[in-house]
Amino acid sequence: MSDAVAPLAGRGPDPLRLLTLNLQHGTPARGTAREDRATEGGALFAAAHEIAATGADVVLLQEVDRGQRRSGRVDQAALLADELGMRWRFAPSLAGSATGLRLPAVRATAPRLPGYGVALLTRLPVRSWHVRRLRGGGPRVLRGGSPWWAARAWSPRLDPARVCLAAVLETPGGPLSVAVTHLSVDPPTARRQLADAVAVLGALPGPRVLGGDLNLRPAEVAGVVADGGLTPLASAPTFTNARPRIQLDHLLGDGAVTAVSAARTHHLAISDHAGLSVDVVLEH
Repeated sequence: MSDAVAPLAGRGPDPLRLLTLNLQHGTPARGTAREDRATEGGALFAAAHEIAATGADVVLLQEVDRGQRRSGRVDQAALLADELGMRWRFAPSLAGSATGLRLPAVRATAPRLPGYGVALLTRLPVRSWHVRRLRGGGPRVLRGGSPWWAARAWSPRLDPARVCLAAVLETPGGPLSVAVTHLSVDPPTARRQLADAVAVLGALPGPRVLGGDLNLRPAEVAGVVADGGLTPLASAPTFTNARPRIQLDHLLGDGAVTAVSAARTHHLAISDHAGLSVDVVLEH
């Protein structure tokens, strides 16, 4: 299935609809009317309506800007949560400018500091929030870059730290722990970060869900999370948004979380990733 779907008619407290989406800081998607424009607020408002149309109860967001010049200095998580009428929390993986001077991320609760990271939005009451830093891969030397004449050159790159944001949610049957993260583009580093995120989630109560842009293929993900008792809930190609051929975005659950629908991809007006959603039921 693809694109927006109506909420489940007459559903009770279960099932829940989960959605993960890499926002790409609100960049208009290829093939849309806004493709040739810089990131601007109109695209994000349009995306809010598209996210609402998915009927998601829990939304996991990556590549989220707060106070960044490139995205109009908007607090993107706050804007989307307000439009959707959801509770929310933002956790920066870096502080300062996303395109200039970067600083180690400070406490996620620090107000109004520019940052770039992940966010979790939910219709459910929140019992507690949890944030864990995931160590980066350090400096690396990579080939290619910008400007065009440097495409064959080797240049140093810093693989920064990432962040895992989790919430313990209240459901009619008990707590549900949900975490979102966005992992390194370096596969060995991403696998280590994923193992760390699984360990963090394992310390929280109730059924557990982990999702986000993991920058890993399904087989790689399955090999890492099996020891933590997690399995894939949704399988579908999500990258690129215009022509999805590989799955980099994932929704994972433990044995108490069961998918009761096919995976759905959502081709929104923003991002180079498609959104990925699934309906689940919980066993407490």
